[in-house]
Order: sequence, then structure tokens, then C-alpha cells
Amino acid sequence: MGIFKDESGNSYGDWTHRGQGRTRENANDIVSSGDEKKWYDQTFWIIFFLVIFWPVGLVLMWRRACTWHVAVKVVVTIVLLFMAMLSYQMSQAVLAAQGTLS
Repeated sequence: MGIFKDESGNSYGDWTHRGQGRTRENANDIVSSGDEKKWYDQTFWIIFFLVIFWPVGLVLMWRRACTWHVAVKVVVTIVLLFMAMLSYQMSQAVLAAQGTLS
């Protein structure tokens, strides 16, 4: 028995022996736990999109997969909408001050 062979003489990691039950699907079952969330349902990515591109962040936050409390979702939505409204009003004030607003 060689250093990279098991008791029956098969090489470790030899994917050509599919009939032996050593398939890629079985290897992935060992690595993953099965209860993992999709990347867009993870809290990090929801917060990332809320900061970087808030419309997408709001959609991801209000999806059923996000387990945040409803009060948190409402507060975050109100804060983001207030900030968007404030940004729009400030841009209009700057345009009016420059005299480019018709």
C-alpha cells in the first residue's frame, strides 16, 4: 500500500472512480452544514447595501429571509428616507444659490 492509497489500492482524491461513492457532491456535503444562508440574506451584505446602495439594501432588509425585528426595519427605513429627502433638498438649495435652478 503506497503513501497515497487506501487499503483497497485506490488513490485518494481520484475522481475517476465514480462508482465508489467518492463524488464531488459527497465531498461538498462534508464541507457545508446545510443551514447556511445565501450571501444576500446575510446581515453583513444587508448592511453593506444599506450603506453603499440603499434601495437594494431596503429590499434585502424587508425580505422574509431577514430576521430583524419589524421596529428595526421601520426605523432604518425612516432614517434612510429622511437622509434621501435631506440630500435632495440640499442639492436644490445649492442649485438655487448658484442661480441654475429655473
